[in-house]
Amino acid sequence: MTVAQQFFIFLCATTMTFNCKADYQLPEPTDVTYRWDDQFQVTVSWSWKKPDNLPKNCTVKYAVSRYELPQSVEPLPRSLVNHFTVKYFTEDEHSDHWNISIQAVLDPVCSHWKESRPVIKTIKTSKRRTELVTDFRCSLESHRTKCFWKPVNESVKLNISYRTSEEHDKIRACDGSTSHEKDVCYLNVNNLNFGIYVLVETETGRNTLKPKFVIPLPKMNIAEDKGYLDLTWEDRGPAVGKCGLNYSVCITECNKVRTLHTKEPPLKILYNKNCQYKFQYSVQTDQYCIPLSSDLSEVITHGENRSPDEMLTVIAIVVPIILSVSVILSCYCFQRNREIFCPRIPDPSTIFKEMMMTGNRDSKVYT
Repeated sequence: MTVAQQFFIFLCATTMTFNCKADYQLPEPTDVTYRWDDQFQVTVSWSWKKPDNLPKNCTVKYAVSRYELPQSVEPLPRSLVNHFTVKYFTEDEHSDHWNISIQAVLDPVCSHWKESRPVIKTIKTSKRRTELVTDFRCSLESHRTKCFWKPVNESVKLNISYRTSEEHDKIRACDGSTSHEKDVCYLNVNNLNFGIYVLVETETGRNTLKPKFVIPLPKMNIAEDKGYLDLTWEDRGPAVGKCGLNYSVCITECNKVRTLHTKEPPLKILYNKNCQYKFQYSVQTDQYCIPLSSDLSEVITHGENRSPDEMLTVIAIVVPIILSVSVILSCYCFQRNREIFCPRIPDPSTIFKEMMMTGNRDSKVYT
């Protein structure tokens, strides 16, 4: 056997060995479709044909990833079924479409087979995404939830609806305010056991969102009490139920800033009457409840900034004025009532003369 023949046999054997160990690629999914179950839920399905030569002990699963933003991928759990549902989808990504990637994979790795090429599908919303509201917030009341927002365009009519994350919940309209409050509506929800998802819609646009929940800000009262300031808050209302509240107060005292915290009002602070006090406060639920907080209050002022020198100056000016006025009033009163304070004493000779004249008249009567 010549060297050339030996080389040819070696090459054939190597090629056959390589082909025997070559990887097989799974076919990619086909016929990818989607449907919107409602405004917050979309179901995606596809077909996939199993290769005839795939070993029976190989388990094929589907790897699905959601591309929300460039360089932002959300992988979903691998599944044996050829469909999946994205629940409670909101458009916080500021887009009216997003992409999904579907890929057939072997889990665990099997023989010399490898995963399929990914298939990309673009999911689009029924209406284009439009920024319709800002600062959409809600707070719990006794039997319902109050929601309020800032419209982007005051002249556009908005339709507000919602659903919860409860399994079989349906989309419902948000009830308008009976007191004709502007940019307010009410949800028939009185707890936070399930997530809440809101749809804001016009004839041409829409956006979905998860509202921010806040605690209504209770009113703070300030009272002076024996050298102290007592800070108290009015009834916190039903927004937090039986949850405890933490009160945080930012205090500016003569331009010196400090923050105090309390769980059990009143909050007592030493009172310097020469200082102006500025207060800003907020409340938060304690660690045993769903984390909620209020907005920061407006600035509340109490007292005025005065230096001790100013007080002495005021005293030095005011006290003499008060004394002078008192003396003048005393003199005036004395002058007007001098007959009372200093009665006139008659002349003794005049008194004696009158007595003599009275005696002479009496003697003539008896003669």
